[in-house]
Amino acid sequence: MDYTNTERQRHFRERMYKAGFKKAVIWVKRKEPSYKEMTLTQFVKELRKIVKNWDSDNLSRLLNLLLKIVKSKKEEEKKFKKM
Repeated sequence: MDYTNTERQRHFRERMYKAGFKKAVIWVKRKEPSYKEMTLTQFVKELRKIVKNWDSDNLSRLLNLLLKIVKSKKEEEKKFKKM
């Protein structure tokens, strides 16, 4: 006769307990914190901290990429509003 799922779990916990282990729950910090409200000045301040020692070529590529992302986001919102 096969055991039910609950019985299998109970037997597993018993075997682990007899082997010297116990069940524990561990809380760890999320890798991505929740988003907070941010103004444009706060964004610029954070961006300046991050790109402090970058050369002009890398900085230019980053800023162009940000512009592309914002433009595509704006276009997406326009399409969504038309529907």
